[in-house]
Amino acid sequence: MKIRNLLLKIFFASFALLPLVLLYFFSDFLAFVIRHIIQYRKKIIVANLRKCFPEKNEKEIKKISRKFYRNLSDLIVELIKSQRITPEQFDKRVVFKNQEVLDDLYSEKKSVFALLGHCGNWEWAGNKIALFLKHDGGAIYKPLLDKFFDDYMVKQRQKYKETLMIDYRKVFRTLVALKDKLMTVFVLADQSPARDEMGYFINFFGHQTAFYGGTEKVARALNYAVLYLDVSRVRRGFYEVEIKTITKNAKETKEGFITSEYVRLLENTIRNQPDNWLWSHKRWKKQEGKNQ
Repeated sequence: MKIRNLLLKIFFASFALLPLVLLYFFSDFLAFVIRHIIQYRKKIIVANLRKCFPEKNEKEIKKISRKFYRNLSDLIVELIKSQRITPEQFDKRVVFKNQEVLDDLYSEKKSVFALLGHCGNWEWAGNKIALFLKHDGGAIYKPLLDKFFDDYMVKQRQKYKETLMIDYRKVFRTLVALKDKLMTVFVLADQSPARDEMGYFINFFGHQTAFYGGTEKVARALNYAVLYLDVSRVRRGFYEVEIKTITKNAKETKEGFITSEYVRLLENTIRNQPDNWLWSHKRWKKQEGKNQ
């Protein structure tokens, strides 16, 4: 295992030295391998697309699927390249349309939950926000099973700013202990929750779908502001992020409102760029009244 980890470390470090223009040639090849040879989760991807876009014909589904595989490959090479990308390069490649929203909340002494989905390059969005964030940073986090890749991802997420990695099982306890700090806590909230973590069933692409309830409960208990980060792909290797306010005072919202608004905004993001979301996830394995 140590030899494997050393070889991976050397490979990633060497790979990151190459310019992105060359890495995207490799990405095209990788996309072909993943799609046609490995056929990575092909049935799941197509089934998810058909489920969400019943109005689209097979040609349209195939087109979205093909673009998804290229985007996935781009994401992989971009994550490796992150080791060598400078702040100046991130400024050009990831543009926040309205970063003043976070600045204003800091001035108002409000802590924040920043919710986003697995859209575009969500990791680069996190790297870029660290360059201007005035709050202390945190991220709700479920450790990867492979320690090498877990350590690698944590290091990338802390590239420009010390970010507290918060165990997803200890969110409330951790944030209560940090109540005197102004925090912005990032949450990728679109994955399928475990059976004991299902908080709400919400209409998502016409299907009652399970979503985590813990983030909303903590936000309401601690009266955090809640934002949605709308990540879109402008062109290859370039992204734009718009910050959308769900609420400035979570305590004043009705139960379920925050999660419902998040789901609505997420669906709009996906509909605008269908190939930009992580369709390989088994998102509908749990539905209301049954587990799939």
